[in-house]
Amino acid sequence: MLAVLACALSGRDAARADQPDEVKLRRWYVGLQATGGDRDTWDVFGIPGQPPADVAASGGGGTVQFGYRFGGRFLLGLQVTSLNFDIPGYPDKMRDISVLVTGTVLFRERQTLQPFLRGAFGFGGVVEDAPGVDTVALGTAVLAAGGLQARLSSRFSLEAELGADFKNIIEVQDWPDEGPDTERSVMISQMGWHLSLGMVVWF
Repeated sequence: MLAVLACALSGRDAARADQPDEVKLRRWYVGLQATGGDRDTWDVFGIPGQPPADVAASGGGGTVQFGYRFGGRFLLGLQVTSLNFDIPGYPDKMRDISVLVTGTVLFRERQTLQPFLRGAFGFGGVVEDAPGVDTVALGTAVLAAGGLQARLSSRFSLEAELGADFKNIIEVQDWPDEGPDTERSVMISQMGWHLSLGMVVWF
């Protein structure tokens, strides 16, 4: 009788150990992703002929993020993305930059595959790197995204994110190699999308 009871308790404990609720959820995370995307317009400087030609249809760069898990499924983080775009026939390059505070909701957070929704707000900019002067368009930015995390272990996950972002450009600054900086006010919007693939490390 005692042997049967011991076996039953042992089986129950083993079953509990296999349940998703027993997965350890670490709190802090750092992520690094390769990112590609496009924008609906590059006419964000308020001056005709700038940029001097059509910008490449797509660009690439990277995303760095870090943050903290609250409870099981809520993540609060900081995300920095930089994308580079060529201007065919010109030495100039366009750089699209965003610095965002992100909020993420993970679903099935104790399972191997974890879909998520992400929203963010912060600051964004577009930089034209031209010989002799950098022209920078600055404004506010928001992001709406969704994706999937695939748990490899309690410490490592793969992440794929597809997102749409919106920038409200309100100021343009010229940073020449020589002479004083100048600035002017504008009111121009820019929309775009991106796809990011990379790794998340949990601590």
